[in-house]
Amino acid sequence: MRKFPLVCLMISIFRLVTGKLVLSKKYLNTSVIMDDKKEFRIFRNIRLRTEIPGESECVFIVSFKFTSLSHSANKLSSIIPMLVIAGHPGFVEKIYAVCPDDGYWQGMYQWKSIEHLNEYKESFVFRVMNRRAVPGSISSFEITNQSLTGFIDSHKINNER
Repeated sequence: MRKFPLVCLMISIFRLVTGKLVLSKKYLNTSVIMDDKKEFRIFRNIRLRTEIPGESECVFIVSFKFTSLSHSANKLSSIIPMLVIAGHPGFVEKIYAVCPDDGYWQGMYQWKSIEHLNEYKESFVFRVMNRRAVPGSISSFEITNQSLTGFIDSHKINNER
């Protein structure tokens, strides 16, 4: 019951109202360079306000291209799924980014554990993202025992060019 999309959505709304879930501006408009030299610009960051990193935290990075809709339309249509994700058990933080060169999207997550990540990968909202992606465009990787903040800080580039 706890993983049902409507339950996750209600949990996120409650967390937003009580200030436990926040849209952070910390990395807004920051660019990160990935190991394949693709650059992504961060446009949204949602996180739990008071989450203390655990010993088994897990970072999950997934890149994909949507089959339809513009970046602006996808950005708007991702708000409800964002709230469902943020209410999923084990959620800590998600950063949204887009590659301006080719329109690929990137989701950068932090989960409390690899077990929470694996549960998310079996969720309704993750399956919907997979169905909306161009076939063959999805790539992902996981990093255990690292924070998302540490990952971003080690991959961000100087935005002043």
